[in-house]
Amino acid sequence: MLLENYSTRGSMSFKQKIQELKRELLLEEATNLFIRDGYENMKIAELAKNAKVSVGSIYAMFGSKEALYNNYLMGQIDYYMAIVEKEFEKYTNPKKMLIILTEIKFSAIIKNRNAIKESFSDPTFFLNVSLDDDDPLMQMYTYIAEQVMKPLSQMMYIKKNPLEMFFIYDGITLGRLRYWLVAGGDLMSSVEETVDSFLAIIEKS
Repeated sequence: MLLENYSTRGSMSFKQKIQELKRELLLEEATNLFIRDGYENMKIAELAKNAKVSVGSIYAMFGSKEALYNNYLMGQIDYYMAIVEKEFEKYTNPKKMLIILTEIKFSAIIKNRNAIKESFSDPTFFLNVSLDDDDPLMQMYTYIAEQVMKPLSQMMYIKKNPLEMFFIYDGITLGRLRYWLVAGGDLMSSVEETVDSFLAIIEKS
């Protein structure tokens, strides 16, 4: 009986690993399709065909196309935050870190333009994101507030909450991104101008 239970646990663990691998492969292929086609035009049937699984198994794993899209977004956040953390290790000046952060953010938007344009066209999208402490987005906000905004406030002698500073920065960058999605142009050339706009606003506040 003991051996049977041990065998069952071992088998379940192996199945879980296989399931997780399938999930990662599906997300990888879904990411490619979202980037290529955008949310509206991305077809679950094509994802199933490319991944050699059934449509039903995709819905069983993720629940809905929207949930699959949210998993894609969270995966992209994890990916780019790893880049941000690695880059931050090279600098101590918060203004330089802010420029690096903006460059990474803008380059991520350029790469994922088709996939995120529907989200950016909905002004309530980011208001509906959970702000619980264990939410990945909130963890990212808090990390940037501590790593960049807090030392920036100290350097500029600004008595403002670092998290509030982050949300002001986020609003300015989102405005710039929405304008770029409508008007086009060279987004990367506006990095320093965007950072300067943020610094001017918080300096006057």
